[in-house]
Amino acid sequence: MFNHIMLPVDLHLPPEVRKAQEVATQIAKWQGARITVVSVTGTQPGDPVQTDATTNQMLTAFAEQVAADSGAQVDSRNIHSVDVAVEVDGDLTRTAEEIGADLIVVGTHAPRITDYIFSSHAGYLAKHAKVSVLVVR
Repeated sequence: MFNHIMLPVDLHLPPEVRKAQEVATQIAKWQGARITVVSVTGTQPGDPVQTDATTNQMLTAFAEQVAADSGAQVDSRNIHSVDVAVEVDGDLTRTAEEIGADLIVVGTHAPRITDYIFSSHAGYLAKHAKVSVLVVR
């Protein structure tokens, strides 16, 4: 049913990412699917500036953990963004198409008041992605 799962991650690893990781690894085991871990990073006010090497090292370590948990082939991709808050949704949607993912497993938080005005990242993916999206809360 699913051959290639895209797992978007925030490298700060909030609980929503961990839950989505668990679901993605179980689906990969069940379906024999491969996983691509995708992160969109850039310099944001208040965040310590991280080099591309540090970001790639963190992403690779996370991908290795996902591979160990799932037994699946796991690749990683970091997308550098000038303005993550503005570009993340389009970057993730476009990346899912570029890598040929047929399922996106994404974590989200409980709805907040702003989510009724502006869509969450998971909500945007569910509305705009051309592939199936599993939103994990």
